[in-house]
Amino acid sequence: QMWNAARTIGFFTITNHGISDHDIDSIFDLSQTFFDQSPTIKNRVPFDRDRNSGYEYMTQAPASTKTCDRKESMQITAREGCMEGLWPEYPAEFRRDVEGWMVKMHALACSILSLLEPYACPHLPPGTLVRSHNLWKEDGQCTLRLMHYPPVVNNDDDDDDADDDDDNATTPTPPPENLWRAGPHTDWGCITLLFQRLDQPGLECRADPHGDDYWIEVPPVSNSGITVNVGDM
Repeated sequence: QMWNAARTIGFFTITNHGISDHDIDSIFDLSQTFFDQSPTIKNRVPFDRDRNSGYEYMTQAPASTKTCDRKESMQITAREGCMEGLWPEYPAEFRRDVEGWMVKMHALACSILSLLEPYACPHLPPGTLVRSHNLWKEDGQCTLRLMHYPPVVNNDDDDDDADDDDDNATTPTPPPENLWRAGPHTDWGCITLLFQRLDQPGLECRADPHGDDYWIEVPPVSNSGITVNVGDM
């Protein structure tokens, strides 16, 4: 079933994966604590495109929409030297908890790759996919992305809010036209492990990302369920 889902629609959800509810809740709490800070503080660790790491605020514009996604993110790429000068100072446990979380996610991802490898790459020696994914090595590409979708404000000048310490206090209003929380896209990595909250739906997928097939909702099955997205490689 997993292989069939991976090679057709490219999405499936896993449960009973060994990651505790406490660990999942803790990383969401850590993320919220970071994003609740003022833009001035968050922008002390600005996104570095060359290192694919750091904080960004409504700057990503997928080719599918040509408009910036209405979200902010903190990206951590586990490659040697990538995070130098980009670790947030607050919360104080941010680096420790993120590094610990990435170790657990790396182990889980490797388990999933090991299950898919005999079907996806029968010509490769067993363990090739796992050996190709590592943390904090000079060729590392594994990435953690914490994301926050702020309240929508119908204000033509909302891009200037990135420099306004009060932008987190804005009041939601009807959304402007052509608004995308995250525009249609395919992931560039091998697989993505995506965590959702039960009260925060919105994720959708399409069986043929390059065609005109209808969109399918991917609702969270629980706060501990993990949606796996096979990358467009």
